[in-house]
Amino acid sequence: MALGIGATAAIFSVVNTVLLRPLPFPHPNQLYSVIGGNTKLGDISMAPDYFILREIAHRDPNSTITEMGAYDTAGVNWTGADLAERWVAGQTTASFFTTLQAQPLYGRTFLPEEDRPGADKVAILSYALWQRRFGGDPAIVGQRIRLDRQVTLVIGIMPRWFDFPQGSDLWIPLALDEAQQRARGNTRLVDMIARAKSSATASEFDRELQYRTQTLISDYKERGLLPMVNLSAQPLQQRLTGNTRPALLVFSGAVALMMLIVCFTVANLMLARATSRRREIAVRVALGAPRRRIVSQLLTESMLISLAGGGLGLALAEGAIAAFDASRQAGLAGLPQVFLDWTTAGFALIVTMLAGLTCGLAPSLGSLGFGVQEALQGESRSASSGKLVRRIRQGLVVAQLGLSLTLLIGAGLLAKSFYQLRNTDPGYRPENVLTARVNLAGPSYTSVDRQKKFIADLLQRIGNLPGVEAAGIGGIPPGLSGNYGRFEIQGQPDPPLGQEPVAAIVDVSPDYFRVLNVPLLEGRELSAADSGGAPLAVAVNQAFARKYFPGESALGHRVSTIRPDPRDPGWAEIVGVVGDIRQQGLDQDVMPTRFFPYLEEPLPYLTRANLLVRTSHDPIAMLPTIEKLVASMDRDQPVFDAKTMERRLADSLGSRRFNAALTGALALIAAFLACIGVYGVMSYLVALRTSEIGIRLALGARREQVLGLILREGSVIAFVGVGLGLGGAFALSRYLATLLYGVSTHDPGTFAAAGLAMLGAVLAACFIPGRRASRVDPVIALRHD
Repeated sequence: MALGIGATAAIFSVVNTVLLRPLPFPHPNQLYSVIGGNTKLGDISMAPDYFILREIAHRDPNSTITEMGAYDTAGVNWTGADLAERWVAGQTTASFFTTLQAQPLYGRTFLPEEDRPGADKVAILSYALWQRRFGGDPAIVGQRIRLDRQVTLVIGIMPRWFDFPQGSDLWIPLALDEAQQRARGNTRLVDMIARAKSSATASEFDRELQYRTQTLISDYKERGLLPMVNLSAQPLQQRLTGNTRPALLVFSGAVALMMLIVCFTVANLMLARATSRRREIAVRVALGAPRRRIVSQLLTESMLISLAGGGLGLALAEGAIAAFDASRQAGLAGLPQVFLDWTTAGFALIVTMLAGLTCGLAPSLGSLGFGVQEALQGESRSASSGKLVRRIRQGLVVAQLGLSLTLLIGAGLLAKSFYQLRNTDPGYRPENVLTARVNLAGPSYTSVDRQKKFIADLLQRIGNLPGVEAAGIGGIPPGLSGNYGRFEIQGQPDPPLGQEPVAAIVDVSPDYFRVLNVPLLEGRELSAADSGGAPLAVAVNQAFARKYFPGESALGHRVSTIRPDPRDPGWAEIVGVVGDIRQQGLDQDVMPTRFFPYLEEPLPYLTRANLLVRTSHDPIAMLPTIEKLVASMDRDQPVFDAKTMERRLADSLGSRRFNAALTGALALIAAFLACIGVYGVMSYLVALRTSEIGIRLALGARREQVLGLILREGSVIAFVGVGLGLGGAFALSRYLATLLYGVSTHDPGTFAAAGLAMLGAVLAACFIPGRRASRVDPVIALRHD
């Protein structure tokens, strides 16, 4: 009971924190995420759309939008210690905090005049950063710190609960040039939030966005640009929890099934206890005790046992939540921290009371199912004695088996999916590769020449270190999401509007493919000669060549590049074809990808250097040397987000590993409880039929026949339970579709393996009481009451 209630309380605490608990903002049901939308490039929103929509909302009194804000995330270098630190900054408009109606703990939020290019630098600290770096001293408000070598005034501190965008150490103004953005020059991608009027429903809000889409499309066309907008709204909480919702709902269902199994197990045990008290109950009834009082006593006993289990379950839930928090830090960082609060305690109390009532029903019904005279005369020597009790217990065990097998199959599907994913070839060798990031920040790196010199010197110095086999830079390390862009193929007819080819874009240094051991299939790799004014060159992956140049070589073809003005593209010649890299993650299909020379990238991408270093020994041991090397070049540029490539890949599988492990643990516990139930029922039947078994043995029955008799009866229960479990799993496994990779929801191997495993476990549970029955002494059995 404690196990079931503990697991239920722990999962409810997570579900409550992530899905049920309202966002900690005033009137959270009025907050929406506004998505610009684009079917080719995914969900994106653009700064020009934000400015136009916000102007419409302020100008039109009939608009359902009361306020809008925009935000993004970036990194800043803090240079107030011996070594610089990298902090995550939420870049927001001044209207961001007013849209959320979030007030600071100390100080104030941004003023409109501070959210403009060229304004004095200001920042708002998160509660966690304030405590960690500044000792929780309120006097930091009004003081100046150095961010990216620029003096920045601290104007506020947000409360502990404020963590949006999640993981932000501080907030700085987005400072967009409205005129430039509305002219759609060097357009900035942002996320948008909006607050709707209290009287507006979600459908009304979404309808207005659909109507405003036409305004934005007209704005695009007036500037001769491709319309890339289809506005839609999504409740902010749903938007923030969308990726975790399917898994949490599956876990909720799994825990509900396990709780039922626990209840059935306890009910079976209490029914056995009530059966052993038949004479006591019969005596009390014969003396005039009403049956309802007997039922009330049995329910009270069940409730007391359930309450004791509930108290212990809450203690187990606390431990489970601590383990979940550790898993969150190891690979589930997208989830908020979970606490065992009064809501969870109240839910656990309700579950405890319901479980006590459920577990008490079976013995209560059993107490009504026998005659007083029969009970007072002693146990019947007939197998028909206690038919109602026997049927109730058998029914409970069949239900246990069915539910357990359903869980076991679900766990098997998730485990097989994780195994498939873990053994997926990423297209490169992650062993002995260190990844780290260095983002050049500050006035010293506003020129391209300074940036190129720093990066070239850094790669050369790292490459010369003892134990380093190769060093490179990739715009986006493998395993992380990349950038995408439309392009054209020179000499091919222009595709219809909106149907242009799309490919991922990765900026790499010459040794990038050597570091990762990516095979060269055709042509040559990018080299240092492709930079510095040389004709533009690009390498593509095999998926790109296969999709856009079927039946011919991709070498020599020219494709357009991404430039600040998409109406005037540059052209790059394809000089090489490399093997496919799962750039977007192991669970994603390989995208057609273009690899451009890193040093040819325009600002600001050149300032974002993602180092990849292949070593001849443990790569993490090389990190202190690289940190000292970077500090010797510029102490204000920290090395951060350092991980081995193997660790990075393992972290990318963290959520799937957690899904498989948790569901597997629940399934194994459920199967164990089901086997205990089978063992209990078969032991009860053997005890009930002791006299019958003695007669059979006395009349010459062999002991193997007695064992076979018990196993056959157990097999009937097993096959019925397994049949129900297979049917339940077949019906429910479709809800796992979004959590599986490379495995069908009705995978025959998993269904067969789980079914056979359950049958084997049940027969093993039947063997022990069957073997005991076959060794009964006929003389002693015939004396059995």
